[in-house]
This record gives sequence, structure tokens and C-alpha cells, in this order.
Amino acid sequence: MGGTLISNDPATESFDVLASIGDTWRLTVTKDTGAYTLTPNNSQYGLTAESGTLTRTVSGDFVTYALANKVDLKQDTRTGALTGSMTVGSQSATVSGTPYQVANSSKLAGIYSFMGTTREKVGGSSPEFFAGQMLISTDGATATLCIGGQVDTSGNCIDVDKTDTKTPEKGVIAIAKDTGANGGFYKLSVTGSDNLIHDFGNLLVGNGDLGPVLLIDRFGNGDNGTSSTVRVGNFYAVKSQTLKGSEFNGTWKCGTSNGTATVIAGTGQATITNPNENPSTWSEDLSYNTVNASDNSKLTFAGYMTIQMSGKPSSSALILPLSASMAVVENQSTRGIGICAKQ
Repeated sequence: MGGTLISNDPATESFDVLASIGDTWRLTVTKDTGAYTLTPNNSQYGLTAESGTLTRTVSGDFVTYALANKVDLKQDTRTGALTGSMTVGSQSATVSGTPYQVANSSKLAGIYSFMGTTREKVGGSSPEFFAGQMLISTDGATATLCIGGQVDTSGNCIDVDKTDTKTPEKGVIAIAKDTGANGGFYKLSVTGSDNLIHDFGNLLVGNGDLGPVLLIDRFGNGDNGTSSTVRVGNFYAVKSQTLKGSEFNGTWKCGTSNGTATVIAGTGQATITNPNENPSTWSEDLSYNTVNASDNSKLTFAGYMTIQMSGKPSSSALILPLSASMAVVENQSTRGIGICAKQ
């Protein structure tokens, strides 16, 4: 993808961080001492830069970063993916991050599968969940989203669910490089019904064995900028491809609406343990390259997975593997997204 590390200093590491509250942060850590700085970009909450000293520990392929009540992060050095949680000022968030940047968005051209969620900034009400495909143009200047469907190379939306009367919702987002001091990411904007350009969010770029990973910080007014209500959230995307059927194998820690679950996945099945649930351990079925239809049947859709309790199709949720380090899973009860980190 033509990516480079954000930090060109071997003594430090820098990450662009996607926060679940709808913020983008830049985290820079001195490897030897653990001294760090956290710089918010486009904060929706008026957050300001912070600094301190955390504990940085290297163990095999993983690096952990810890500071009581502030930082709880893990990086998988095989892909660079950063996951965990952080508190900045009065705001706490689940986060994901990347040490990479791409100088030219044309390097990102292609079709991606995505999952996303948004909600109102104040109170977190009116949550929405999105899934589908997006096409980044060959010049890297636009992203065409097809929510609830697929997209072809010409930017046309394709309906894959014939069990209902809905059709995919299309949207076009402009992509432009942020040239400021913290310009490891891209700015996203949309044209509203008022013919004015409005903020949509920031695009961060990660890397992995499945190709480029796009992390999108969604912030801005609803209805393409014309609503008075500010929406915040996150989108995740990866190059569209047919999964081999083993990408989710292994042990994962996944965020849920009721704490963190441990998922041990193998061929066709996963064992899930969550001490906050009753029973605390159960099994669910996995199906690769499928999505859920409106009538709870399964549809072929490359790149996605479904997970459900055996014999209970209405319990089915989507999983989008992003890399060997990271996946995202649909949270049906909250219309949100949980991050899964490989252990």
C-alpha cells in the first residue's frame, strides 16, 4: 500500500489513534523511558494535549502500554495494530490505532468491505449500524459507499438481499490529505443538500496480512452536515476478498455490551467465555463469506463472517476480519461494534 511509519525516529513510536467517542488522537511514546504525549485532533470534546510516563513492556510479538486509570493498550508488532482503551481528560474510549501513514491516497484504490456505527454525540442516542462495501477511486479522491450492498468498479451499488424491498444506500465522500502538524491521516468531507461542504471525519490507514485496513473516525452533523445534531462513531474497512475459512481461528478478546469476552475459534465453531453472562461459557457457529438476510437466511458475501447460536438464526451477528491481529464484530443489542484483538 506504499505505507511508511509515522515516526522516523527509531527511539520513538507514533500512532494515529481512533477513539470510539468520535475523536482522532496522536500518541507518541519514547521506547526506553515510556514517556508519552497524546495530542487530540479535531476533538469533539475540547480535549487538549496530555503527557506522562507509562510502562512499556515487550513480550514476544506484543507490546503493552499501561498507566493506571489512563492507558491500557496492546500492539501486535506483526501488523502494527494497536487496541485497548484510554482516558483523556474526562473522556474514556475504546481505541484502535496504527503506526502507519500513506502519502498518496491513490495507493488505497480498490473495493473494501466495511462495518460502521454512529450515534448522537450528546447522550449516545439513536445508534445506527452500517455494513456494505466502498470503492476508493483510482486517484484516491473519493470513496463511494454502498450501505447494505456491494459496489462495482464503476461505483454502482448492487443489491444482494432480495428477501426485502430495501435497496442499498449510496454515498460519496471526498478524501483529502491533512497537511497539518499531525498529518498522518486524511480528512473526509461530504456535500450536503445545501451544496456546502461539511466534515465527515478522518481516515487512518493500517496494514495487515489481508491488505490495507481503513480506520475511520466519524464526526460531524447528520444528514450530510445539514442537521443540527452532531453524530460520532467509527467505521472499519478492509480490501474485499474471499476468506479462506481460517482467518478467525485462534484466541481473541472481544469487546461486548457486557464486558470483554474470550473467543476461541476453530473450524466452523467458536467457544465464548464471558463471566458477566449466564451461562458464562457457550458455543456458537461460524460461517465464512456470508451475511445475514432480512429473513435470517444466509447470503454469500465475500469478506464477511457470521456467528450465531446453533439453531437460532435470529441471533446471528456479523464479523469482519481485518487482519491476523484484529477483527470487528456487530453488537446487535446496542447497534454498535466491538473490537476483537488476537491473543
